[in-house]
Amino acid sequence: MADGGTIALRITDLIGSEYSTNAAYAGDFINAAINEIADLLPDKLLLKHSKTPGVLESNSEWLVEDRKILQVTRIDADSSGIERACQEVNRGDFSSAGDSSSIYSVTSFTPIYHEDTNNAGAATLKILPVPTAVQKGKIWYFSYVADSADTTGITAATLNTTYYLPSTIIHAVALKSSVNLLSSYMSNSIQDDEDTEIVQMLTAQVASLQGQYEQEMTRFVGEKAE
Repeated sequence: MADGGTIALRITDLIGSEYSTNAAYAGDFINAAINEIADLLPDKLLLKHSKTPGVLESNSEWLVEDRKILQVTRIDADSSGIERACQEVNRGDFSSAGDSSSIYSVTSFTPIYHEDTNNAGAATLKILPVPTAVQKGKIWYFSYVADSADTTGITAATLNTTYYLPSTIIHAVALKSSVNLLSSYMSNSIQDDEDTEIVQMLTAQVASLQGQYEQEMTRFVGEKAE
């Protein structure tokens, strides 16, 4: 195994020539693997590696499209304020909490947030009480990898510094990417009426790699990955 190599080299180590056959589409399969793994990882683990949080300082919306929200906080006072975790609520509760005359209105000591869709159809996040320039709201998040991103050159180090995932997850990414690549190759083989023995061999290889992936993921999520 190329311990210090790129994800492309790691995948080639795992599945050999099938990687070269699908290399033009490798980025798509790697990106899908990264995003799946990010969804499976506990928020607490992703928080340790997350980028600088987004900030809200007014009654504005923060775009959450293609992002996994990990934690939302709000400072509770202008002087010596404490950063308090915001509780996620549904639309109805958020609307009631914003009415100062309602018994359900929130205070700076019990902040909340809600994800919704704005008039332009974009997914957004808002915080109550309304943040200010001093009592800021902060949003920690993971950005999903875009379909168009070329991730074939990532290493364990850049998985952490560029994509904000633990570097130790690199083997799981290689395994799941290999499963994705081989599954695609196998699907094409079936459509092209290739040799049944080849298809059976690929099926066994996919099952083996999927099992290794699930086992590897237990290191991070504590139970088998789907």
